[in-house]
Amino acid sequence: MAHSKRPVNRSLLWVLSASICGTILLVGVIAVLSSFWFSFAEAQDLQDDELREIARLVRLGNEQVLSPASPPWQDDEPEMRIWVIKVSKTQTDITTPELSLSLPGSMSEGYHSLESKGESWRIYVRNLNAEYGLAVAQRTSARDEIARDSALRTLVPLLVVIPILIFLTAFLIRILLRKIQEVSTEVDKKGEADLTPVDTSNLPAELLPFANSTNKLLGRIQTSIRQQSLLVADAAHELRSPVTAMTLQLENAMSLDSMPSQVALRLGPLGASLVRMTKLVEQLLVLAKLDAAEATHPILFDAKAVVVETVEELYSKANAKNIDLGVEVRNNFTIHGSEHDFRAIVRNALENAILYTPPDGKVDVRGYQETGEIIFEVEDSGPGISKQEIARVFDPFYRVPGSAQPGSGLGLAIVQSAASRLGGSIELKNASSKGSAGLRFTYRQKATSSCRY
Repeated sequence: MAHSKRPVNRSLLWVLSASICGTILLVGVIAVLSSFWFSFAEAQDLQDDELREIARLVRLGNEQVLSPASPPWQDDEPEMRIWVIKVSKTQTDITTPELSLSLPGSMSEGYHSLESKGESWRIYVRNLNAEYGLAVAQRTSARDEIARDSALRTLVPLLVVIPILIFLTAFLIRILLRKIQEVSTEVDKKGEADLTPVDTSNLPAELLPFANSTNKLLGRIQTSIRQQSLLVADAAHELRSPVTAMTLQLENAMSLDSMPSQVALRLGPLGASLVRMTKLVEQLLVLAKLDAAEATHPILFDAKAVVVETVEELYSKANAKNIDLGVEVRNNFTIHGSEHDFRAIVRNALENAILYTPPDGKVDVRGYQETGEIIFEVEDSGPGISKQEIARVFDPFYRVPGSAQPGSGLGLAIVQSAASRLGGSIELKNASSKGSAGLRFTYRQKATSSCRY
Protein backbone atom coordinates (compact mmCIF):
# COMPACT_ATOMS: atom_id res chain seq x y z
CA MET A 1 0.00 0.00 0.00
CA ALA A 2 1.50 3.33 -1.09
CA HIS A 3 2.02 5.89 1.62
CA SER A 4 0.89 9.44 0.91
CA LYS A 5 3.56 12.08 1.04
CA ARG A 6 3.57 14.24 4.10
CA PRO A 7 2.99 17.92 3.25
CA VAL A 8 6.00 20.17 3.72
CA ASN A 9 5.40 23.08 6.11
CA ARG A 10 7.40 25.89 4.61
CA SER A 11 8.52 28.87 6.60
CA LEU A 12 6.63 32.09 5.96
CA LEU A 13 9.95 33.92 6.18
CA TRP A 14 11.41 31.66 3.51
CA VAL A 15 8.36 31.97 1.23
CA LEU A 16 8.27 35.77 1.47
CA SER A 17 12.02 36.13 1.00
CA ALA A 18 12.13 33.71 -1.93
CA SER A 19 9.10 35.17 -3.70
CA ILE A 20 10.00 38.84 -3.26
CA CYS A 21 13.72 38.40 -3.92
CA GLY A 22 12.95 36.14 -6.87
CA THR A 23 10.60 38.79 -8.28
CA ILE A 24 13.27 41.45 -7.82
CA LEU A 25 15.82 39.24 -9.57
CA LEU A 26 13.45 38.47 -12.47
CA VAL A 27 12.49 42.12 -12.94
CA GLY A 28 16.16 43.07 -12.61
CA VAL A 29 17.20 40.62 -15.35
CA ILE A 30 14.47 41.95 -17.65
CA ALA A 31 15.55 45.52 -16.86
CA VAL A 32 19.21 44.67 -17.53
CA LEU A 33 18.44 43.04 -20.88
CA SER A 34 16.10 45.87 -21.89
CA SER A 35 18.60 48.52 -20.83
CA PHE A 36 21.38 46.79 -22.77
CA TRP A 37 19.23 46.48 -25.89
CA PHE A 38 18.04 50.10 -25.87
CA SER A 39 21.51 51.44 -25.00
CA PHE A 40 23.06 49.36 -27.78
CA ALA A 41 20.53 50.57 -30.33
CA GLU A 42 20.88 54.18 -29.15
CA ALA A 43 24.69 54.01 -29.48
CA GLN A 44 24.36 52.73 -33.03
CA ASP A 45 21.95 55.56 -33.86
CA LEU A 46 24.45 58.06 -32.49
CA GLN A 47 27.16 56.56 -34.66
CA ASP A 48 24.92 56.84 -37.71
CA ASP A 49 24.40 60.48 -36.86
CA GLU A 50 28.17 60.86 -36.54
CA LEU A 51 28.67 59.47 -40.05
CA ARG A 52 26.07 61.86 -41.43
CA GLU A 53 27.60 64.88 -39.68
CA ILE A 54 31.09 64.02 -40.95
CA ALA A 55 29.74 63.76 -44.48
CA ARG A 56 28.22 67.22 -44.16
CA LEU A 57 31.39 68.82 -42.77
CA VAL A 58 33.88 67.49 -45.30
CA ARG A 59 34.33 69.69 -48.38
CA LEU A 60 35.03 68.52 -51.84
CA GLY A 61 38.25 70.53 -52.15
CA ASN A 62 40.00 68.81 -49.27
CA GLU A 63 42.07 66.36 -51.31
CA GLN A 64 44.10 65.31 -48.22
CA VAL A 65 40.99 63.74 -46.76
CA LEU A 66 39.25 62.55 -49.84
CA SER A 67 42.07 60.78 -51.65
CA PRO A 68 41.99 57.02 -51.14
CA ALA A 69 45.71 56.90 -51.82
CA SER A 70 46.57 59.39 -49.08
CA PRO A 71 48.67 57.95 -46.25
CA PRO A 72 46.57 56.86 -43.24
CA TRP A 73 46.70 58.62 -39.93
CA GLN A 74 48.84 56.98 -37.33
CA ASP A 75 46.83 55.97 -34.27
CA ASP A 76 46.60 53.17 -31.72
CA GLU A 77 43.32 51.71 -32.95
CA PRO A 78 43.17 51.89 -36.74
CA GLU A 79 40.20 49.51 -36.83
CA MET A 80 38.13 52.23 -35.12
CA ARG A 81 38.89 54.82 -37.86
CA ILE A 82 36.13 56.46 -39.89
CA TRP A 83 36.96 56.72 -43.60
CA VAL A 84 35.81 59.50 -45.95
CA ILE A 85 35.95 58.43 -49.60
CA LYS A 86 35.36 60.42 -52.79
CA VAL A 87 33.01 58.45 -55.01
CA SER A 88 32.67 58.95 -58.80
CA LYS A 89 29.18 58.22 -60.01
CA THR A 90 30.49 57.22 -63.45
CA GLN A 91 32.43 54.26 -62.09
CA THR A 92 30.62 50.99 -61.57
CA ASP A 93 33.02 49.67 -58.95
CA ILE A 94 35.23 51.76 -56.71
CA THR A 95 38.08 49.97 -54.95
CA THR A 96 40.17 51.49 -52.17
CA PRO A 97 43.44 49.55 -51.80
CA GLU A 98 44.06 50.90 -48.31
CA LEU A 99 40.76 49.49 -47.02
CA SER A 100 40.24 46.56 -49.36
CA LEU A 101 36.75 48.01 -49.75
CA SER A 102 34.78 47.83 -53.00
CA LEU A 103 31.94 50.34 -53.38
CA PRO A 104 29.32 50.15 -56.12
CA GLY A 105 29.31 53.31 -58.21
CA SER A 106 25.59 53.90 -58.17
CA MET A 107 24.92 54.21 -54.42
CA SER A 108 21.95 56.35 -53.45
CA GLU A 109 22.26 59.02 -50.79
CA GLY A 110 21.74 57.73 -47.26
CA TYR A 111 22.80 54.80 -45.09
CA HIS A 112 24.00 51.48 -46.44
CA SER A 113 25.23 48.24 -44.93
CA LEU A 114 27.34 45.98 -47.12
CA GLU A 115 29.78 43.11 -47.09
CA SER A 116 33.11 43.54 -48.83
CA LYS A 117 35.95 41.07 -48.88
CA GLY A 118 34.95 39.35 -45.66
CA GLU A 119 34.19 42.51 -43.64
CA SER A 120 30.93 44.24 -42.80
CA TRP A 121 30.69 48.01 -43.26
CA ARG A 122 28.29 50.78 -42.38
CA ILE A 123 28.35 53.61 -44.95
CA TYR A 124 26.66 56.98 -45.33
CA VAL A 125 26.59 58.45 -48.84
CA ARG A 126 26.18 62.16 -49.62
CA ASN A 127 25.70 63.45 -53.15
CA LEU A 128 27.91 66.48 -53.86
CA ASN A 129 27.01 67.10 -57.53
CA ALA A 130 26.07 65.17 -60.61
CA GLU A 131 29.54 63.64 -60.88
CA TYR A 132 30.82 63.04 -57.39
CA GLY A 133 29.66 62.01 -53.93
CA LEU A 134 31.09 61.31 -50.50
CA ALA A 135 31.03 57.95 -48.73
CA VAL A 136 31.75 57.94 -44.99
CA ALA A 137 32.52 54.35 -43.95
CA GLN A 138 33.12 52.56 -40.67
CA ARG A 139 33.61 48.89 -39.89
CA THR A 140 30.52 47.30 -38.37
CA SER A 141 32.68 45.35 -35.88
CA ALA A 142 34.11 48.62 -34.56
CA ARG A 143 30.65 50.16 -34.33
CA ASP A 144 29.32 47.12 -32.44
CA GLU A 145 32.25 47.19 -30.04
CA ILE A 146 31.70 50.87 -29.26
CA ALA A 147 27.96 50.37 -28.85
CA ARG A 148 28.46 47.28 -26.70
CA ASP A 149 30.95 49.01 -24.38
CA SER A 150 28.61 51.96 -24.04
CA ALA A 151 25.64 49.70 -23.28
CA LEU A 152 27.60 47.68 -20.72
CA ARG A 153 28.53 50.85 -18.86
CA THR A 154 24.84 51.63 -18.41
CA LEU A 155 24.37 48.21 -16.76
CA VAL A 156 26.88 48.81 -13.96
CA PRO A 157 24.41 50.65 -11.67
CA LEU A 158 21.75 47.98 -12.18
CA LEU A 159 24.16 45.11 -11.60
CA VAL A 160 25.29 46.75 -8.35
CA VAL A 161 21.83 47.76 -7.12
CA ILE A 162 20.04 44.42 -7.71
CA PRO A 163 22.16 42.29 -5.26
CA ILE A 164 22.05 45.09 -2.69
CA LEU A 165 18.27 45.35 -3.08
CA ILE A 166 17.84 41.57 -2.69
CA PHE A 167 20.00 41.54 0.45
CA LEU A 168 18.18 44.52 2.01
CA THR A 169 14.78 43.01 1.20
CA ALA A 170 15.62 39.68 2.82
CA PHE A 171 17.11 41.50 5.83
CA LEU A 172 14.07 43.75 6.29
CA ILE A 173 11.65 40.83 5.94
CA ARG A 174 13.55 38.95 8.65
CA ILE A 175 13.39 41.99 10.96
CA LEU A 176 9.71 42.70 10.28
CA LEU A 177 8.71 39.06 10.83
CA ARG A 178 10.71 38.79 14.04
CA LYS A 179 7.55 39.53 16.03
CA ILE A 180 6.00 36.32 14.74
CA GLN A 181 9.03 34.39 15.99
CA GLU A 182 8.79 36.16 19.35
CA VAL A 183 5.13 35.18 19.72
CA SER A 184 5.98 31.61 18.74
CA THR A 185 8.80 31.52 21.29
CA GLU A 186 6.51 32.92 24.00
CA VAL A 187 3.90 30.24 23.37
CA ASP A 188 6.56 27.53 23.12
CA LYS A 189 8.04 28.50 26.49
CA LYS A 190 4.73 27.99 28.28
CA GLY A 191 4.62 24.98 30.54
CA GLU A 192 2.02 22.26 30.30
CA ALA A 193 -0.15 23.93 32.91
CA ASP A 194 0.54 27.52 31.83
CA LEU A 195 -2.60 28.73 30.05
CA THR A 196 -2.10 32.47 30.55
CA PRO A 197 -3.10 34.57 27.50
CA VAL A 198 -0.55 35.75 24.96
CA ASP A 199 0.41 39.41 25.38
CA THR A 200 -1.16 41.37 22.47
CA SER A 201 -0.12 44.89 23.51
CA ASN A 202 2.75 45.22 21.01
CA LEU A 203 1.60 42.89 18.26
CA PRO A 204 1.09 44.10 14.65
CA ALA A 205 -2.50 44.39 13.47
CA GLU A 206 -2.09 41.38 11.15
CA LEU A 207 -1.19 39.11 14.09
CA LEU A 208 -3.97 40.23 16.40
CA PRO A 209 -6.68 37.87 14.99
CA PHE A 210 -4.37 34.88 15.39
CA ALA A 211 -3.30 35.93 18.90
CA ASN A 212 -6.90 36.60 19.97
CA SER A 213 -8.02 33.22 18.63
CA THR A 214 -5.16 31.55 20.51
CA ASN A 215 -6.12 33.33 23.73
CA LYS A 216 -9.76 32.27 23.31
CA LEU A 217 -8.64 28.68 22.81
CA LEU A 218 -6.43 28.85 25.91
CA GLY A 219 -9.36 30.26 27.86
CA ARG A 220 -11.64 27.42 26.78
CA ILE A 221 -8.99 24.84 27.67
CA GLN A 222 -8.45 26.49 31.05
CA THR A 223 -12.19 26.46 31.75
CA SER A 224 -12.46 22.82 30.72
CA ILE A 225 -9.52 21.79 32.94
CA ARG A 226 -10.94 23.74 35.87
CA GLN A 227 -14.32 22.07 35.45
CA GLN A 228 -12.74 18.63 35.31
CA SER A 229 -10.60 19.38 38.35
CA LEU A 230 -13.62 20.61 40.27
CA LEU A 231 -15.49 17.47 39.26
CA VAL A 232 -12.64 15.32 40.58
CA ALA A 233 -12.46 17.40 43.75
CA ASP A 234 -16.24 17.09 44.32
CA ALA A 235 -16.10 13.35 43.69
CA ALA A 236 -13.16 12.91 46.06
CA HIS A 237 -14.91 15.03 48.67
CA GLU A 238 -18.06 12.95 48.39
CA LEU A 239 -16.02 9.76 48.72
CA ARG A 240 -14.26 10.96 51.83
CA SER A 241 -17.29 10.69 54.11
CA PRO A 242 -18.36 7.11 53.25
CA VAL A 243 -14.74 5.90 53.27
CA THR A 244 -14.22 7.47 56.69
CA ALA A 245 -17.46 5.92 57.93
CA MET A 246 -16.45 2.49 56.60
CA THR A 247 -13.07 2.79 58.29
CA LEU A 248 -14.68 3.66 61.63
CA GLN A 249 -17.18 0.82 61.32
CA LEU A 250 -14.40 -1.63 60.53
CA GLU A 251 -12.31 -0.43 63.48
CA ASN A 252 -15.33 -0.78 65.79
CA ALA A 253 -16.00 -4.28 64.50
CA MET A 254 -12.38 -5.31 64.91
CA SER A 255 -12.35 -4.05 68.49
CA LEU A 256 -15.21 -6.32 69.56
CA ASP A 257 -14.19 -9.12 71.91
CA SER A 258 -16.82 -11.39 70.44
CA MET A 259 -15.32 -11.11 66.93
CA PRO A 260 -14.34 -14.60 65.74
CA SER A 261 -10.68 -14.87 64.85
CA GLN A 262 -11.43 -16.16 61.35
CA VAL A 263 -13.67 -13.18 60.60
CA ALA A 264 -11.05 -10.78 61.96
CA LEU A 265 -8.45 -12.42 59.74
CA ARG A 266 -10.62 -11.93 56.67
CA LEU A 267 -11.38 -8.31 57.57
CA GLY A 268 -7.66 -7.45 57.74
CA PRO A 269 -7.21 -7.01 53.94
CA LEU A 270 -10.37 -4.88 53.89
CA GLY A 271 -8.77 -2.53 56.38
CA ALA A 272 -5.65 -2.24 54.21
CA SER A 273 -7.84 -1.49 51.19
CA LEU A 274 -9.67 1.23 53.08
CA VAL A 275 -6.35 2.79 54.07
CA ARG A 276 -5.26 2.86 50.41
CA MET A 277 -8.62 4.28 49.39
CA THR A 278 -8.33 7.02 52.00
CA LYS A 279 -4.87 7.90 50.70
CA LEU A 280 -6.19 7.94 47.14
CA VAL A 281 -9.04 10.30 48.04
CA GLU A 282 -6.62 12.64 49.79
CA GLN A 283 -4.29 12.68 46.79
CA LEU A 284 -7.18 13.30 44.40
CA LEU A 285 -8.22 16.28 46.49
CA VAL A 286 -4.66 17.67 46.49
CA LEU A 287 -4.27 17.18 42.73
CA ALA A 288 -7.64 18.75 41.96
CA LYS A 289 -6.90 21.75 44.18
CA LEU A 290 -3.55 22.29 42.48
CA ASP A 291 -5.03 22.14 38.98
CA ALA A 292 -8.08 24.27 39.76
CA ALA A 293 -6.37 26.79 42.02
CA GLU A 294 -6.89 30.44 41.14
CA ALA A 295 -3.97 32.76 40.58
CA THR A 296 -2.39 34.02 43.77
CA HIS A 297 0.37 36.49 44.41
CA PRO A 298 3.76 34.71 44.75
CA ILE A 299 5.73 35.25 47.91
CA LEU A 300 9.34 34.73 48.98
CA PHE A 301 9.35 32.00 51.63
CA ASP A 302 11.93 29.99 53.55
CA ALA A 303 12.11 26.67 51.70
CA LYS A 304 14.52 25.28 54.28
CA ALA A 305 11.83 25.47 56.97
CA VAL A 306 9.39 23.63 54.68
CA VAL A 307 11.90 20.82 54.10
CA VAL A 308 12.75 20.49 57.79
CA GLU A 309 9.06 20.42 58.82
CA THR A 310 8.22 17.77 56.24
CA VAL A 311 11.17 15.61 57.31
CA GLU A 312 10.01 15.83 60.93
CA GLU A 313 6.48 14.78 59.92
CA LEU A 314 7.71 11.73 57.99
CA TYR A 315 10.55 10.78 60.33
CA SER A 316 8.44 8.17 62.11
CA LYS A 317 7.82 6.30 58.83
CA ALA A 318 11.54 6.26 58.07
CA ASN A 319 12.38 5.21 61.60
CA ALA A 320 9.90 2.34 61.44
CA LYS A 321 11.96 0.88 58.54
CA ASN A 322 15.28 1.78 60.19
CA ILE A 323 16.11 4.08 57.27
CA ASP A 324 19.04 6.43 57.65
CA LEU A 325 17.41 9.80 56.86
CA GLY A 326 19.99 12.51 56.21
CA VAL A 327 19.18 16.19 55.68
CA GLU A 328 21.49 18.88 54.31
CA VAL A 329 19.82 22.21 53.51
CA ARG A 330 21.76 25.44 53.22
CA ASN A 331 20.67 28.69 54.85
CA ASN A 332 20.10 30.65 51.62
CA PHE A 333 17.48 28.15 50.44
CA THR A 334 14.55 30.48 49.66
CA ILE A 335 11.96 30.24 46.87
CA HIS A 336 9.71 32.78 45.18
CA GLY A 337 6.29 31.22 44.60
CA SER A 338 3.67 29.20 46.47
CA GLU A 339 4.71 27.53 49.69
CA HIS A 340 1.79 25.11 49.36
CA ASP A 341 3.05 23.86 45.97
CA PHE A 342 6.62 23.43 47.15
CA ARG A 343 5.42 21.58 50.27
CA ALA A 344 3.50 19.16 48.00
CA ILE A 345 6.69 18.52 46.00
CA VAL A 346 8.80 17.89 49.11
CA ARG A 347 6.25 15.66 50.82
CA ASN A 348 5.50 13.43 47.82
CA ALA A 349 9.17 13.07 46.85
CA LEU A 350 10.15 12.15 50.41
CA GLU A 351 7.18 9.79 50.89
CA ASN A 352 8.04 7.90 47.70
CA ALA A 353 11.71 7.62 48.72
CA ILE A 354 10.80 6.21 52.15
CA LEU A 355 8.17 3.91 50.65
CA TYR A 356 10.43 2.29 48.05
CA THR A 357 13.63 2.18 50.12
CA PRO A 358 14.06 -1.24 51.73
CA PRO A 359 14.62 -1.57 55.50
CA ASP A 360 18.03 -0.46 56.73
CA GLY A 361 18.36 1.66 53.62
CA LYS A 362 19.32 5.29 53.20
CA VAL A 363 17.55 8.48 52.07
CA ASP A 364 19.44 11.76 51.62
CA VAL A 365 17.66 15.12 51.33
CA ARG A 366 19.54 18.14 49.99
CA GLY A 367 18.56 21.73 49.31
CA TYR A 368 20.88 24.43 47.96
CA GLN A 369 21.29 27.26 45.47
CA GLU A 370 23.81 26.94 42.62
CA THR A 371 24.49 29.03 39.48
CA GLY A 372 21.25 30.97 39.84
CA GLU A 373 19.10 27.87 40.46
CA ILE A 374 17.25 26.52 43.47
CA ILE A 375 17.88 22.75 43.66
CA PHE A 376 16.05 20.26 45.87
CA GLU A 377 17.18 16.62 45.76
CA VAL A 378 16.02 13.38 47.34
CA GLU A 379 18.24 10.36 46.77
CA ASP A 380 17.36 6.90 48.05
CA SER A 381 18.88 3.42 48.00
CA GLY A 382 15.78 1.75 46.60
CA PRO A 383 15.44 -0.37 43.43
CA GLY A 384 15.29 2.61 41.07
CA ILE A 385 13.21 2.84 37.86
CA SER A 386 14.05 1.52 34.42
CA LYS A 387 14.74 4.10 31.72
CA GLN A 388 11.68 2.99 29.79
CA GLU A 389 9.39 3.70 32.75
CA ILE A 390 10.83 7.06 33.88
CA ALA A 391 8.97 8.97 31.14
CA ARG A 392 5.62 7.47 32.20
CA VAL A 393 5.70 7.63 35.99
CA PHE A 394 4.41 11.23 35.91
CA ASP A 395 1.15 10.11 34.28
CA PRO A 396 -1.79 10.05 36.71
CA PHE A 397 -2.58 6.57 38.11
CA TYR A 398 0.41 4.97 36.38
CA ARG A 399 2.45 2.57 38.49
CA VAL A 400 5.64 0.74 37.60
CA PRO A 401 4.79 -2.87 36.72
CA GLY A 402 5.83 -5.34 39.39
CA SER A 403 5.84 -2.82 42.21
CA ALA A 404 4.81 -4.48 45.46
CA GLN A 405 4.43 -1.22 47.38
CA PRO A 406 0.96 0.24 48.01
CA GLY A 407 0.04 3.38 46.15
CA SER A 408 -2.29 4.99 43.61
CA GLY A 409 0.17 6.44 41.10
CA LEU A 410 -0.80 10.05 41.82
CA GLY A 411 2.20 11.23 43.82
CA LEU A 412 4.42 12.22 40.91
CA ALA A 413 1.45 13.66 39.00
CA ILE A 414 0.90 16.00 41.96
CA VAL A 415 4.62 16.87 41.94
CA GLN A 416 4.54 17.63 38.21
CA SER A 417 1.51 19.90 38.55
CA ALA A 418 3.05 21.82 41.46
CA ALA A 419 6.41 22.16 39.68
CA SER A 420 4.71 23.54 36.57
CA ARG A 421 2.94 26.20 38.64
CA LEU A 422 6.21 27.19 40.29
CA GLY A 423 8.00 27.42 36.94
CA GLY A 424 10.43 24.63 37.79
CA SER A 425 11.31 21.23 36.36
CA ILE A 426 11.54 17.67 37.67
CA GLU A 427 14.22 15.11 36.82
CA LEU A 428 14.34 11.47 37.83
CA LYS A 429 17.64 9.67 37.43
CA ASN A 430 18.92 6.33 38.64
CA ALA A 431 21.77 6.81 41.11
CA SER A 432 25.10 5.52 39.82
CA SER A 433 27.51 6.50 42.58
CA LYS A 434 29.59 3.51 43.78
CA GLY A 435 27.51 1.28 41.54
CA SER A 436 24.62 1.23 44.03
CA ALA A 437 20.96 1.08 43.09
CA GLY A 438 18.59 3.89 43.91
CA LEU A 439 16.80 6.88 42.47
CA ARG A 440 17.67 10.58 42.57
CA PHE A 441 14.74 13.03 42.48
CA THR A 442 15.78 16.57 41.49
CA TYR A 443 13.64 19.69 41.41
CA ARG A 444 15.14 22.79 39.76
CA GLN A 445 13.84 26.31 39.71
CA LYS A 446 15.50 29.54 38.69
CA ALA A 447 16.14 31.83 41.62
CA THR A 448 14.11 34.53 39.84
CA SER A 449 11.67 32.13 38.14
CA SER A 450 8.36 33.57 36.88
CA CYS A 451 5.85 31.13 38.28
CA ARG A 452 2.28 30.75 37.02
CA TYR A 453 0.43 32.98 39.51
